[in-house]
Amino acid sequence: MLVAVVAGGLLVRGGARADEPTTLVMTDRTHDVILEVSVNGESTTLLVHFSERDGRLSASGADLRTIGVATDRLGIADAATVELDAIAGLRYRYDAARQSVDLEMNDALRRPYAVDSRALPPTQTATASRGIAINYEAYAQTIGDRQFSLYTDVRYFDPNGVFGTTGTAYFYNGQRRYTRFDTSWSRSDPARPSTTQIGDAISGSLAWTRSVRLGGFQWRSNFALRPDLVTFPIPSLAGSAAVPSAVDLYINNVRQYTGNVPSGPFIIHDVPGITGAGQATVITRDALGRTVATSVPLYVDTRMLSAGLSSYSFEAGFLRRNYALQSFDYDARPAVSGSMRRGVSDALTVEGHAEATGGVLNAGVGALARLGYAGVVSGAVAGSVGRYPGTQVSVGYQLIEPRFSVNAQTIRAFGRYGDLASRDGAPVPSATDQATLALPFMYRQTLSLSYIGFRLPQGPSARIGTVSYTLNVGDLASLSVSAYRDFAQQGANGAFVSLNIGLGRNTSINTTVGRQRGQSNYTVDASRPPDYGGGWGWGVQTGGTGAVPYRQAQLRYLGHAGEVIAAAQSIDRQTGASLDVSGALVFMDRSLQLSRRIDDGFALVSTDGVAGIPVLHENRVIGTTDRAGHLLVPDLNAYQNNQVAIDSMKLPADARIARTSMTVVPQARSGVVAHFGVSRYRAASVILRDTAGNPLPAGARVHHAESGADTIVGYDGLTFVDGLKDDNHLAIDYSTQRCVVEFAFTAPANGTLPTIGPLTCRAAP
Repeated sequence: MLVAVVAGGLLVRGGARADEPTTLVMTDRTHDVILEVSVNGESTTLLVHFSERDGRLSASGADLRTIGVATDRLGIADAATVELDAIAGLRYRYDAARQSVDLEMNDALRRPYAVDSRALPPTQTATASRGIAINYEAYAQTIGDRQFSLYTDVRYFDPNGVFGTTGTAYFYNGQRRYTRFDTSWSRSDPARPSTTQIGDAISGSLAWTRSVRLGGFQWRSNFALRPDLVTFPIPSLAGSAAVPSAVDLYINNVRQYTGNVPSGPFIIHDVPGITGAGQATVITRDALGRTVATSVPLYVDTRMLSAGLSSYSFEAGFLRRNYALQSFDYDARPAVSGSMRRGVSDALTVEGHAEATGGVLNAGVGALARLGYAGVVSGAVAGSVGRYPGTQVSVGYQLIEPRFSVNAQTIRAFGRYGDLASRDGAPVPSATDQATLALPFMYRQTLSLSYIGFRLPQGPSARIGTVSYTLNVGDLASLSVSAYRDFAQQGANGAFVSLNIGLGRNTSINTTVGRQRGQSNYTVDASRPPDYGGGWGWGVQTGGTGAVPYRQAQLRYLGHAGEVIAAAQSIDRQTGASLDVSGALVFMDRSLQLSRRIDDGFALVSTDGVAGIPVLHENRVIGTTDRAGHLLVPDLNAYQNNQVAIDSMKLPADARIARTSMTVVPQARSGVVAHFGVSRYRAASVILRDTAGNPLPAGARVHHAESGADTIVGYDGLTFVDGLKDDNHLAIDYSTQRCVVEFAFTAPANGTLPTIGPLTCRAAP
């Protein structure tokens, strides 16, 4: 290894060129230098700290990583100091006169430039204000037994969580009763991400276990709190660019990403737009427009977890019985249940489940393994002891290809295998089989075959085979033909033909004719639902099953305050009518708001009492503020950025506002106040004259005694004064003269900025 110096002070390490004049440089001291860094002749625009001794450069691992050296691959810690000569394959040119260094290294030494193809903006912290939301649906009908029912979903929310209860009140045949469904308090933590719930809950389950309802405590992972988090393994695509290039990513010939990369290696993370097998193509273009295309096969299964990621669910409490029939029917014996899944690698996800109650203990393990590009195989084994001793085995396979897909699973229970649901009287099926084969072919056509088998330990069995064919004609029409047969029951078969035609403007006609169990049936349906922005919709249906005809007509109206559906019906020559009214009431920010049904997050816009201001959601006008300056914005995505704005052009002339748009991120099932602080000017234009009736000269200094503000006189003696009080005093200085003006002010009710005067400015005493 030589140290060479060119006349300008150029030092070359790692082997000097033979045609370069060289002079050995000998020094005996180390000193620090700050150098401009280039890599392979391309400037990085970085200034990096180096140490130089006897012509040799050294740098810290952290600085090398900043430059782009793959320190993790080379085993160099951030705090370590490394001589550049000690890195095999690295050459450099040090120009002392220009205080620069050019590193020459191949792609193996370079840290790939990372590209996130999803490119999602950072999400703000989710918040919640304090309030109450009540979803309701009232239904009344006159056909048959007259009845009325009222469903309610009452929620109290604040920054600490959500308390909610649901139920339905029934009124029919002179009877009145109320049935409670679920009551719980929940709190979510996006940092983990997890949700804690106390009250009624549904236990977590896996593909080979069953969920149960219980009252007690639940702690579960909740990836819905992190929309930016990709939970399943997604391949990363690597490439290299000789010069700074544009890069395009195509998945199955559909462009998913376009961006720019510097020279050297790069890697594209979070490849989007694929489930199952597919082809990814990376195309780079240099400054001269030359292209290099690289294609690789991919396989993505959303059921698996990324390496190192875990999901879980733990419950403890008492089993719920007679749900929707009894409000408070719980088993006296405590029960516990837990499920866990973890991504061991991108090709292997393991899972486990255990549950117990009085007389029953159940536990099992399972796994999903990706077979390269040949699909995913799954399997599980579980056992139970106590009152229900036995075992259960599950095996499954799934392969999704662009031209076909296969999904099959079989579950077999042996002995008296049981679980928590068995303890409550729902035995585990002794056999469950499912198989589906889908064959998309030619243009917009799909043929699918499926089989479902089901057998209870002591009960009927079913073995149903189905074949269906779908043809899409353009974008507005589709034809479906399907047939099924239950091989376990005689005469249990049927066939159907369905035609759906879209007429544009959200209007469609659907016709279905078929025959099952020896009876013919048909349905003709024409409908136009209301637009999302609101308005009228309608629907008419006619049909019959065997000798029983039915007719129905619907008229719908969707507004900001809810939806109303009125229907007239005739079933087997019995006529009647029904009325369905749904919506929500929201108590928030000391106001009561009517709204459509609210299932997720929402925002209440406040303009400090200014009415008639248009409100925009994602640049779309959704309404105007009411007399109290409020407008409720439903259907926001919880834990995601939602853009809410107001149209400032509609504000009164005397109004001022700090901002006209904001990003709101509500918590799940909660609301947040989007406060657009509007303040009012108490200001006016004042015309000033001297004692002779002439306008005061432009540039004269004006002092408002009450506010302490200073301004100047413009042309024609006109000045603008803010911060006015009921009584006001102005002192005006011009040339060597000083005069004063007194006047009263009352803010106009219409929000305009008035003009006062002309006022005579009299000499100051």
